[in-house]
Amino acid sequence: MQKPAAQQKTVLETILDWSKDRPLWQRDALRRIIANGRLTDADIGELVDLCKQGKGAPVGALKAVPLEKAHLPANPGQTAAVSLLSIADVTGVNNLAAGQTLGLEPNGITIIYGDNGAGKSGYARILKRACRARHAGKIEPNVYADQPPKRVGANIEYGVGGVPQPVEQWQNGANPHATLSAVSVFDSDCASVHIREKNEVAFRPFGLDVPDELAAACQAVKDALAAEQKQLEKARNPIFAAPTWKATTAVGKALAALNANTDAKKIEALAALSADESVRLERLREDLSKNPTKAAAEQAVKADNVMRLITAVKSVAAKTTDEELLAAAALARDARSKRGAARLAAEKAFTGEPLAGVGGETWRALWDSARRYSTEIAYPGQPFPPSAEDAHCMLCQQPLEAEARTRMVRFEDFIQKDTEQLAREAEKAAQTARQTIAAGAIGTRAVKASLDELGLQNEVLQQQTRRFIAAARLRRHVLLKALGGNGEVQLPPVPPSPLPDLGQLQTTIRDYAAELRKSADADERKKLEADFAELSDRALLAGMLPVVTDEIQRLKTIRFLTECAGDTATNTITKMGNDIADTVITPRLRDRFQEEIVRLAASKVRVEIVRSGGKYGSPQYQVRLFAKPDAKVHEILSEGEKTCVALAAFMTELATAMHRSALVFDDPVSSLDHRWRGQVAKRLVEEAENRQVIVFTHDLVFVNDLNDHATKTGRAVRLTTLSRGAAGAGMVADGLPWKAQSVEDRIDKLEKAARAAKLLHDNNQEDEYAVEVAKLYNALRATWERGLEDIAFVRVIQRHRDYINAKDLKKVSALTEADCDAFAAGFKKCCDIVDAHDPSSGRNAAPPPPTDLFQDIQALKDWAASLRDRQKKIA
Repeated sequence: MQKPAAQQKTVLETILDWSKDRPLWQRDALRRIIANGRLTDADIGELVDLCKQGKGAPVGALKAVPLEKAHLPANPGQTAAVSLLSIADVTGVNNLAAGQTLGLEPNGITIIYGDNGAGKSGYARILKRACRARHAGKIEPNVYADQPPKRVGANIEYGVGGVPQPVEQWQNGANPHATLSAVSVFDSDCASVHIREKNEVAFRPFGLDVPDELAAACQAVKDALAAEQKQLEKARNPIFAAPTWKATTAVGKALAALNANTDAKKIEALAALSADESVRLERLREDLSKNPTKAAAEQAVKADNVMRLITAVKSVAAKTTDEELLAAAALARDARSKRGAARLAAEKAFTGEPLAGVGGETWRALWDSARRYSTEIAYPGQPFPPSAEDAHCMLCQQPLEAEARTRMVRFEDFIQKDTEQLAREAEKAAQTARQTIAAGAIGTRAVKASLDELGLQNEVLQQQTRRFIAAARLRRHVLLKALGGNGEVQLPPVPPSPLPDLGQLQTTIRDYAAELRKSADADERKKLEADFAELSDRALLAGMLPVVTDEIQRLKTIRFLTECAGDTATNTITKMGNDIADTVITPRLRDRFQEEIVRLAASKVRVEIVRSGGKYGSPQYQVRLFAKPDAKVHEILSEGEKTCVALAAFMTELATAMHRSALVFDDPVSSLDHRWRGQVAKRLVEEAENRQVIVFTHDLVFVNDLNDHATKTGRAVRLTTLSRGAAGAGMVADGLPWKAQSVEDRIDKLEKAARAAKLLHDNNQEDEYAVEVAKLYNALRATWERGLEDIAFVRVIQRHRDYINAKDLKKVSALTEADCDAFAAGFKKCCDIVDAHDPSSGRNAAPPPPTDLFQDIQALKDWAASLRDRQKKIA
């Protein structure tokens, strides 16, 4: 069995395949174009941002949504045509009333009539969004509602291949419905695509206008980028046009060479001056204006001041090193330890003595005094205690007894032992160390002038020197305080020494002084001036660094915009558009267009489709007059003729589709007169043989034309009226409104109303019955008038129509004298009963009984039926 041929791709499917390797922003643009038909200024602004994102700009909340299969209208096969069955339960759409169901004829034509504001546009917008329209537009909620709607949508019942499907709870969204998008909608926006307000009338089968719109979008994005670039080019800071820096310095060369590739970090590094460089800049600024010999002498004085600080810091540092201070602390600890040992020995040796405290510090002081007195004054040349038999005590001056002499010998032996001697020696060493450390002041008073001078040159180094001296003084204070007690010593940390920086500063100043002495020579001075220029320009750069970084960013942005503009070229779009055009607009399609023009406008509009070049590479096909190819067609064709051309193009496109899904027409003849309205009605009824046709209109003449053609050709017709009520617009009623109903339909309604009035009569509701009878006879009179126009004169002459239907004139001959008399009698009775004018107060006629009412309606019914029968017999 032979396999069925693969289904031919639509134009949009071909565009989707082509777009896969395009920039994301162009794929997003394609999605918008296919969804909405045209791009707004807001769309272009977002596409510009997306184009920039594609070249590396930061991605924000806006992200590209590329065209995908889901965004395309459905393309069902021949046996899967989509028909619409009903639209119900509408919510959030304009002011459409809730709870309404708009039924649709699936196998013929549905004519939906409504006055302006009745709700036709609301239902049409639902179909444009759910189905396929060149310009889907927006659905606005009810502006008078207190709360915004929670849901914008409707329940849409539809069939596929004649088989009803589950009800679709459609909600308004960005993508077309996967199945309903096979349904096509024609409206005034669709016509505007075909009939351009240019020097030519362009022909664009659905989909072929997409390359044109994409090319226009590329140009719009390019223009936006160019405008931004032009603005940036004008935004160059004036400082670069009149530089204050020297062209020969490193800064001058760097600024002259600024471009999009300039490394901003290198510029920042060039602008960063070290503390020494800043000092040198200020020295050069001041000294180059002086006599070099005098300036050199001043620098030598500054170097000497720094040397004094170096000497002072070294002296302070030497006195307060950890080694010096901790050594004194160690001696103090040793003295305390040895004194403790001596004390223990004394306590052991003098335990039995009659007096307490022997061997203590007070006692030792007294003993030492006694020894000096004895050896130096009382008994010079004798040992202590004295050994002479007649010796006396040095303290009480009493003769020394043997026991006293023995005790004194024991005391002196103790004093001369190692423990006591060691204790005394250790205490002496500790005392000497403490006096050495405490000797001399530590402070900044002696070097205040030198410190002040240092602050003028290097304030940071001045503070560092002050902190070092203050820390040394604190360390000594902590030590001396600790030596007076028995605790451990915790010295504060030593801050970084300023000596290396002070030494470097002294060397720098002396070297600079040497340079100044040499600068008496011209060449040497030029070197100093060049050095000053370099440092001066670098300091200038530091002050204007934000301006320079802004300039680098400006140049980068200009380059970035140039790169973005590279994505707006239309060459590839041109080729794609040409390829599709050559494939789609075939001789067969052009022949079909001619057929549609003839069917819609006969020979009144003689036009053809020809290739006419392109714009931005997008191919153009022009509708031209046969008789005058160079004429401006859009200026020659009337509005009606233009609409016929647009309808012909629309129907031509549909003829190339593989399926026969429903067509929806939203006011297709809003600008047509009788010459075209009838032809359009005939053509739409003809199309209803192949597919479902739905027509929204506010034109009653067009309604009648559609209804007549459908009735004559046996098409299934559904007539519906939309109106506005208390609940809102879009109130659905079967049939047409009274003013559009046929005589037969009116008679049917009159009979029903007469039966309702009879109930009032039978219930003795006389006043109510009288009111209803007056209304009925008023409607009956109007129906007699419509019968005269529609039946007696067979619409040969019709009110508010600007032509005479002469082809039915001979049917008027069926009218007899009896018909005229019957009309006059029936019409007169209605006029007599209806209060067309204020009746006389003396006249108080009773309303006719129900039997008369039924007879009068039957008289009109018989009159109309008799005339219809006789007219059908007239060929």
